[in-house]
Amino acid sequence: MDNPIITSYLYNEFGKFNVRNKDYENAICNTKKALHIQKQFIDTIPYKVNKSYNNLAYMYLYSGNRTKALKTFKTLIKQSHKDRYTIMAYTIGINNLYIEQGDYYKAIDYLNEAENIIKQANDSILNKEKYRVYLSFSRVYSETMKKDHYIKAIEYLKKTEENILQLSEQLKTKNQIIIYARYGYIYDKIEQHQKAIDYYKKALTLSLKTNQKNKHNIATTYNALGYINAKLGKDQLAYENYQNAKQYDSLKTSIYDNLGDYYLKKQNHADALTNYQKAIFYGIDQYDNFDLKKLPSIEKLAQSYDKVNLVNDLKDKANAWLDFFSKTKNEEYLQNALETITLADKLIDIIRLESTEQQSKYFWRKKGIDLYMLATSICYELQDAKKAFFFMEKSKSLSLLENLTHEEAKKRGGLPEVLQEREYSLKHKIHETIELQKIDTLLSEPEKQSLLFKHKKEYQNFISSLEKEYPGYFQYKKEIAISSFKESYSKIISSSTDLVQYIITKNEGYGIYINKEGVNFFEIQDIKQLHKEIKFINKFSTKPLTTQQQLDAFSTTSFSVYQKLFPFDNANTLLKNKKLLIIPDYILQNFPFETLITAPLPQKKRTPYLIYSTEISYAYSMSLLKKVEQKKRNPTSNLIAFAPIHFQKHKLASLNRSEYKMKEIQKLFPAKILYQEQALKSSFINNANTFNIIHLSTHASSTSNHDPWIAFYDEKITLNELYFVKNQADLIILDACQTSIGDIQPGEGVMSLSRGFFQSGSKNVISSLWNTNEKSSSEIILDFYNHLKKGKTKSDALRKAKLRYLKEHQLSENSPYFWAPLILTGSIENVTSTVNNNSHNYLFLAVFLLIILLIGSSIWYYYKS
Repeated sequence: MDNPIITSYLYNEFGKFNVRNKDYENAICNTKKALHIQKQFIDTIPYKVNKSYNNLAYMYLYSGNRTKALKTFKTLIKQSHKDRYTIMAYTIGINNLYIEQGDYYKAIDYLNEAENIIKQANDSILNKEKYRVYLSFSRVYSETMKKDHYIKAIEYLKKTEENILQLSEQLKTKNQIIIYARYGYIYDKIEQHQKAIDYYKKALTLSLKTNQKNKHNIATTYNALGYINAKLGKDQLAYENYQNAKQYDSLKTSIYDNLGDYYLKKQNHADALTNYQKAIFYGIDQYDNFDLKKLPSIEKLAQSYDKVNLVNDLKDKANAWLDFFSKTKNEEYLQNALETITLADKLIDIIRLESTEQQSKYFWRKKGIDLYMLATSICYELQDAKKAFFFMEKSKSLSLLENLTHEEAKKRGGLPEVLQEREYSLKHKIHETIELQKIDTLLSEPEKQSLLFKHKKEYQNFISSLEKEYPGYFQYKKEIAISSFKESYSKIISSSTDLVQYIITKNEGYGIYINKEGVNFFEIQDIKQLHKEIKFINKFSTKPLTTQQQLDAFSTTSFSVYQKLFPFDNANTLLKNKKLLIIPDYILQNFPFETLITAPLPQKKRTPYLIYSTEISYAYSMSLLKKVEQKKRNPTSNLIAFAPIHFQKHKLASLNRSEYKMKEIQKLFPAKILYQEQALKSSFINNANTFNIIHLSTHASSTSNHDPWIAFYDEKITLNELYFVKNQADLIILDACQTSIGDIQPGEGVMSLSRGFFQSGSKNVISSLWNTNEKSSSEIILDFYNHLKKGKTKSDALRKAKLRYLKEHQLSENSPYFWAPLILTGSIENVTSTVNNNSHNYLFLAVFLLIILLIGSSIWYYYKS
């Protein structure tokens, strides 16, 4: 045919014909041929090129190749000509694929870019597509499990309703059904159940009235109504809705998961397990010929595009096995539960690995908490402390471990220094853009988001190129090593240290205590009361105890907490004269164990705090501890301290004791002290990677409304900035307020300044749990250095400094407020302190050089003579 464009149209038609016959291989082949021709005439028919890319992406989807589908959608949005296919690629193609992967925040980034494209184009045709963007925003924000995001989702639904008024009646009705159903979903999430039911009924009524009924949407709505009624205790009504849903879509997986819940509540475990199994196998597109007793392989699950729901289905099935065991005491059911939950854990690992946005990873850490708690519950029934220990480790600071592993992978994978610097520079550019957005008032919100997304894509493209050129780097990056029970046991025994690790949620709690005598795996009783008691103690710890009544209330509550956290008959004997490493969780992560009362308060005797019998240090996890200790450090200098004393900005109070403290430290150890105008933020950034000890005597703060910060003479440095300040310090001393507290990120821990220093390279951090008293903290810090000088370990030196303070002070000055806020987080030591070792090393080096000099002088004198 003479006209190549007409030829391309014919190839397009052949492709469509192939799709109707489910011949996707030829459909893809013919559409590629059409595209090859059309791209030669792209200036003439740009919309046809976009349409062909759109068709090709969906053909890949239908064939099951979601990777190529996503790549094709991304190629489509890069085309210079923007039209409805461009916006559909963003809102239906890319958005849906990232939601299926659970990478919600990457989906949000792409939607922000789509919104900005429409705004910048100011084109009447593109403006009509706004409703797609708003509707897609409503979907992704409804999935992120955040209260403020549910509000955003509702706002976007209102915008969608305004923008569909211009559509044809058929399209308007189609979108209104989706809007009603999504309102129902969101109101269900925020516990406004009647409102949710009303909206679902509106969606259902409108769906059933339309000539072309969407069976999938009707089934989804019936299923959702069943789910809400089940929560309201209307089980029969719920069951009827599930049956109605099956009539419209008998292969919908969530119907069977909900039916599993229904039968489990009825204690019909056989039917419950059968329905959960159907949900799992339907989720991997296997609808017959599957064994109701066996689980699919992780390889099969990994290939599914429904991994998000599969995790939930597996968790529900594991819970059913556990419940079945509680009824029958058949241990085989416990093993089935453990096998099922282990498979769910592996699937979450895959989802997190596929997620590219850090916030999406945090989302999956939060989702994983219930799973790890259920796994621990199963292990407790089996009294399998070793496997429980593994799940406890996975429930803590995994993203921090991933970040440290990534840094290590760059070196192990042989990345040249120039590429390591490039990676660092691109990450820093993202951070700078985020910070700039907070103060820039010239750019609109969509423009800010588009700029940020541009830098994120640049970074992701760079990482993708590294993975191709340096496969070793890519492989090492994935090797997230979780410490086994055996490995951790060997480590703590060799260091003569006992270990206690906790896992806690609002409703359950467990602990594992390990020492050379054995293992104690225990359940924490009355967990809700523990939450109340911890809050009570934390409240009393942040101020002096000035009356006997306050001391009695504190002591009674603290003793009660002690009994819950160490529920052994011989707890006092077990802990006496021991070194104890604590891996806390959830509410315990902002709690000083040293203040626990180990016996009922005696009359006219010292308060029996745990610190009197036990040397305590903390860790995020044994896995992280191992990673931190493995890092090679070669600082060129020993100790640097920053003491601004006065502050140029921010109206911060002067710290007048700081200069005296620094001079006293300098008498003990050679140190570089930067006072006042020398104690600049830039000086810290430039010196952080050079010194073995970094001491910051300053102000700091951590509130829920702001990023945690620590102040220098001229400026503050925030937690997000700290991630980019490399250090290789053995010890960071954060001699300031609130440096160990921050928002608790479920599954990750406290987003504190202390965490920031660990991510940027430090091995040990001394930080504070509340606003410190300058006088008492100065006394304790100076005495800490004195004990380091005598060769004590860091944890022993800090304990001895606190004990001396307690001995030399009386009455209200003995309150935990004065002596307890400073805690040590980091490595287990069995040798003398690094500060002392280094000073001896420097002395040895000096003597050695002097001897060499004397020998050299003697030889020179001999030959001269």
